[in-house]
Order: sequence, then C-alpha cells, then structure tokens
Amino acid sequence: MTPTGTLTVRAPSAEVAIEGTPVRDTRGHLRGKVVRVFGPVARPYLSVRPRRTPTPEEGLALIGSTLVRE
Repeated sequence: MTPTGTLTVRAPSAEVAIEGTPVRDTRGHLRGKVVRVFGPVARPYLSVRPRRTPTPEEGLALIGSTLVRE
C-alpha cells in the first residue's frame, strides 16, 4: 500500500492488464482497478486503486496474495 492509497502489484509476466481493468482476488472479490503500469517491460508493476481502503488486517492479508484481472 502506497501513501496515496494504491496497491503496487508485480505482474507475473510481460502480458499485463491495461489501465482501467478490474482486478479481483482469487475468491472473486473485486479489489479495484489498474490505474498505472510502470517498470521493466519484461515484468512490470501495476498500480491498483482499491474500491475502498482496506483495514490493516485486510492489507496484511493482501501481502503475497494473488490478484487476477477480469
């Protein structure tokens, strides 16, 4: 979680979601949408704006978890 309230996610490969793509967790819950793609082309980072600010417990649970695009 960044100071601006976005989540920074590492893409598993060069194939990434475009900006505006909804992002879900593995249980199918909508977590937010991609607002920026940056970093190395081979494996970029995604900046995801969450639907709502996660609680501290939810934030800890997101660390190391997998997010998927729709």
